[in-house]
Amino acid sequence: MRFVGWMLDVAREQSPSTDWLIQVLKRSESAGYGAVGLYLEHRFAYPSAPWAAGPGALSPEAVREAIRSAPGVRLIPFLNTLGHMEGFIRSEGGKWLAEGASTGSQQACPSNPRVVEFARGLITDAMDAFSDEWVHLGGDETWQLGQCAECSQRAEKIGKAGIYGEFYGPLCEWVLDRGRRPCLWADMLIEHPDAIRYIPKQTILFDWHYDKSPVESASQFREMGFDVVCCPAVHTFDSAWCFLDQTQENVDEHAAAAIETDSLGVLVTTWEYSYFTNYESTLPVIYACGRRLSSGTDWSDAIRAEGGEEYWRAAEILGNQIPSLSPFLQKRTWRKFRNALIFGQNPFYLWLDWGEEACGSVGDDVIRLCMQVEDLLPEEHPLRFPARLYRSGVEWIRVVRDAHDQYRAGDLAAARYTLEQGCSWLEGLRPDLERIAAGGGSSADVGRLRMLVEKVRNVSAKIGEVEATHQGVAHLPSFERLVHDAYVIGDQAAWRTGQFR
Repeated sequence: MRFVGWMLDVAREQSPSTDWLIQVLKRSESAGYGAVGLYLEHRFAYPSAPWAAGPGALSPEAVREAIRSAPGVRLIPFLNTLGHMEGFIRSEGGKWLAEGASTGSQQACPSNPRVVEFARGLITDAMDAFSDEWVHLGGDETWQLGQCAECSQRAEKIGKAGIYGEFYGPLCEWVLDRGRRPCLWADMLIEHPDAIRYIPKQTILFDWHYDKSPVESASQFREMGFDVVCCPAVHTFDSAWCFLDQTQENVDEHAAAAIETDSLGVLVTTWEYSYFTNYESTLPVIYACGRRLSSGTDWSDAIRAEGGEEYWRAAEILGNQIPSLSPFLQKRTWRKFRNALIFGQNPFYLWLDWGEEACGSVGDDVIRLCMQVEDLLPEEHPLRFPARLYRSGVEWIRVVRDAHDQYRAGDLAAARYTLEQGCSWLEGLRPDLERIAAGGGSSADVGRLRMLVEKVRNVSAKIGEVEATHQGVAHLPSFERLVHDAYVIGDQAAWRTGQFR
């Protein structure tokens, strides 16, 4: 295999120090990787867009120092220049880039000439800092193509494929003219097949499939004359920690596809190390992927070599045994545990979604397995945090169950006390989150925890308000409605609580 690399997602709230980055590059080389990609989005201090560099953004000088200090491994810039531009657009001074409104990721407008110049500025900044021949321009998940008035008119004439191709074809040619080799994610070329006729053949296509083999699409791209890199994922983005066997299966099927299709090789992607996840807990798994790809090492041996015996045993518990306990936790779902506990910024949603199981034998088994992880590892080991997260989630649900029972029985003061005391299970995550932030991980997660705790206190205050206003009245608002973000005291029908979460 000519190319074995992995991609580090700096864009999701990471602030890696230069020393940490150098250490990761050297460890990656020793694990068998020949390249590391830095996925940047808005978390790079682009000289052409100084208004977009938030605190802790990776600097060009840090990149240059890392390249000088770890010459044995390639360092490749991964930008985004059309889709996933929300970090720019939602910064003061960046709204003009937007294709239109979006509740999720946000796209720039491909019909705006200023967007093209902006993208060229980002690419120039990256080429000035990174010396590698390859420059990844992004291009994935451009789901807003054709949304604005001008793009809508263009789509009627040339289709979304034409809009995409007319943006990226010239941009790739522009990169080639400057002596570098452009790279694109391949998903939108699969979505809009006619777009590929605009793309110069020297462009490298990164073909990612996180739930199946890429062999079909990679074969088609190879037949068209493109070089391809097959891209599996470490399945942290869709889990509470990592779906371990799904990760191994995904890496193996991409390696097999790369060989079968004579592709350049494999890039292991890693995504979204925020919302109570962190790189330190999964780096041994990432490095083990390098051993597996470069030398065919058995998975268990590769993980042991990178993390040690105790890490491997704990990873098996967190990555395989706990997810197998419940459909709510199982692989090939979309991070249900973290969605309910953290993403909704209301910890009571975890009780609503998983309360029955977590209060029964499944919850008992989760706690038992988490305690096994804690027994295996020293106090501040990074892999103890996902165990604490799982256990805290179960214990928190049981606190809410007890408070609900007290509320239903009419003892509202006891329900308030139970919730206020139960906050300790959430607050117990704070030292880990602060340590992760201090090490260059998400600083926003500390704020997210604060919001969860504030939500508990708000619900406690609502119960106090019910207690004060319902004296001598048999009616109580249901606890399920009371904990909802949209509930207002006095709104007995609670229509809004059924309309959104």
